[in-house]
Amino acid sequence: MDLRRLGATLMVLAAGLVLLFLYVNSHKPNNAGQLSTAPTASQPAAASATPATAPAPAAAPKPAAAEPPVARAGGKEKAKETEAEKTDKWFGAQAERRSVTLGAMDDPNGYLFQVQLDSVGSAVSTAKLTNYFVTEQDERLFEKNPGGYEAAAAKDPAKYKGHYSVLNPLGPAGPSDAASQPGSEVLPLATRGLTVSVEGNAMVDLTLADLDQKPWELLESTADTARFAYVLYYGPNWDKARSHPILRLVKTYTLRKGDYTIYVSLAVENLCGLPLKVSLDQIGPTGLPLDNDPRGSMRRVVYGLYNGPDNKVKAVLQSEEIQEGGPGGLGGLFTGIGRAVGLMKAAAKPPARIEVGRSDQSPPSPLWVGTVNKYFGSMMYVLPSQKDKVVAPEWRAQFYFQATPESDKLRVYVPGVSFPELLLLPGQPAKEINFEVFAGPKKRELFSDKGAPHYQPIYEKLDYVGTIEFGACCSWGPLALGMMWLLGILSHVTFGNYGLALIVLVFLVRLALHPLTKKSQVSMMRMQKLAPQIQKLKDKYGEDKTALNKEMMQIYKHQGVAPLWGCLPMLLQLPIWGALYGALYASVELRHAGFLPVWLTDLSAPDTIAWPAKYGLPLVGHTLHLLPLLLTVAMFFQTKLTPTMTQATATPDQARQQKMMQYMMPGMMLLFFYSTPSGLTLYIMASTFAGVIEQVVIRRHIQAREAAAAAAETTVPLPGGTFRGQRPKKSRGPFWTKRG
Repeated sequence: MDLRRLGATLMVLAAGLVLLFLYVNSHKPNNAGQLSTAPTASQPAAASATPATAPAPAAAPKPAAAEPPVARAGGKEKAKETEAEKTDKWFGAQAERRSVTLGAMDDPNGYLFQVQLDSVGSAVSTAKLTNYFVTEQDERLFEKNPGGYEAAAAKDPAKYKGHYSVLNPLGPAGPSDAASQPGSEVLPLATRGLTVSVEGNAMVDLTLADLDQKPWELLESTADTARFAYVLYYGPNWDKARSHPILRLVKTYTLRKGDYTIYVSLAVENLCGLPLKVSLDQIGPTGLPLDNDPRGSMRRVVYGLYNGPDNKVKAVLQSEEIQEGGPGGLGGLFTGIGRAVGLMKAAAKPPARIEVGRSDQSPPSPLWVGTVNKYFGSMMYVLPSQKDKVVAPEWRAQFYFQATPESDKLRVYVPGVSFPELLLLPGQPAKEINFEVFAGPKKRELFSDKGAPHYQPIYEKLDYVGTIEFGACCSWGPLALGMMWLLGILSHVTFGNYGLALIVLVFLVRLALHPLTKKSQVSMMRMQKLAPQIQKLKDKYGEDKTALNKEMMQIYKHQGVAPLWGCLPMLLQLPIWGALYGALYASVELRHAGFLPVWLTDLSAPDTIAWPAKYGLPLVGHTLHLLPLLLTVAMFFQTKLTPTMTQATATPDQARQQKMMQYMMPGMMLLFFYSTPSGLTLYIMASTFAGVIEQVVIRRHIQAREAAAAAAETTVPLPGGTFRGQRPKKSRGPFWTKRG
């Protein structure tokens, strides 16, 4: 045979085999036929064509946007795909970044906040409260002109900071000029992580750690509801037409009028014909601002522990500088960590993630996590299937806190919940995970008073009142809560003026303590009159302190004097001061609450009198707190009018020390109270002035009674001669001698 013909024939056959191989590969089904392209019972035919853009609110749905077509030439596909592009991959449906607003801030009797949603991660961008503001100036402007506040504040943004927002992004924001490119910030309530494993299939497992940075598709938007969806596909070259929809996530946000809760539902649906194991990581409420407090800011992470047998939930406040160890992965209960506790140095390397516990562990198990500051809080509660009971959720939920940069130099702990394993069987309906996110003020009546506006029983069952921190070691929680209740009652009597309510409280306390105060004044005035007798005892017994004290106690007992009565009224007021300090520290009702229109406009902060900066004074600069100075004057007069218990028995050195203390004590009180809330200083100052007036009145009353008693005394001569010892002695002559 001709070798040339044989070689040409072999070359033609080889070329034919190569063409046949390419043709077969180009028409072979994906995944070796293990996944069917036909819709299953749980996969509607329209599921593979997810619209790329979403309709505007109240607008008709737009048709699905077409995917970029594959390049064609002469009616046939161009074979330009590389081997890497032919490999089957996971990918999500492309969507445009959208922003949606739920609720409203112009209806005081309607929604309690306005929530702005971001399609990136299907998250919350901001949640602004309707009736709470960043600055005192905003609140005054709103009270003056509620209907025109928004327009008036927009004209002067440097002065007016707007409504207070309880949910905000963390970290550096993305490019503002590229809406389609999400930033790297941490968004509240974003779905962050996703892991998908296909049972009984050779598909590569998916681990998507940046789901919170991917835009979701906006399905629906109304005034109080928004729905977002994210669909995962598996196939070649990110081509939905030749790929299989595997999984769909649908997140729904709902608001209700008169409710501080954001209702969130996350549905996970199996779109293929094989069992799926899905793990989800959900970011909790975060971005709560630090307080603008000159004494320091407070921000804590918090979680609720459920005790099954007792059916009780206990709120646990934790410093953001949390440590590993102890029950539930966190060591101890931090209740008195100091000022600026929310700040963490960037140079420090805190643990990336600290587990709080699982919902399926033995009690106590966590039910909710959140973040709180002094006046506001945001807590996320994972609902169980039994919505009428407080029990652990049936889904296994892992609660945690994770260190995240708030800015270039600060770190905070972000609360979160992960669901390690959800089994999704083909043909079954979607599984829903429901959250209730409280975002609002920490008000005692909101959490515990059944008749209060906006109260919900679930707040009381979850012990949200336990997130109120009173900020004082001497403030007992129940007593401070009682003081909050009493101030609320008195504020109704004073038409909402909490300054007048504090003065009325002073009157009630002084009225209740008046019998003790009067008795102490009587006792101390008697001690002053006994000073000559005490001095004689000191001269008689000298250095014998035991005998001296014994004789002094006998005189005090005989005269009806109790030295400790002088301190008793002050000692009884100390718990009231501590409870009042805690109530003023934590009562959001007193935030921006004023007493006078020009001065004392915020009882939760020190009073301030300002003048031009060029006339600054040493130590105080161009601002001055006047109320502590008035308190110092009142205490000086009180110490001058109040005799000390040991005045009669004091040595010269002790007398000098006591006199020195009369001047030092008011000065020390000035230092202690110079930066305290003006409400507490107002109460103590009013109580001190009232005490001075009360002492003057009591003393005059006692002196008048003593004068009247002295005037009523009469001398009655006895019959007969006087006593022998009282008769005048007879003069004795020079020749007088004593007889034997």
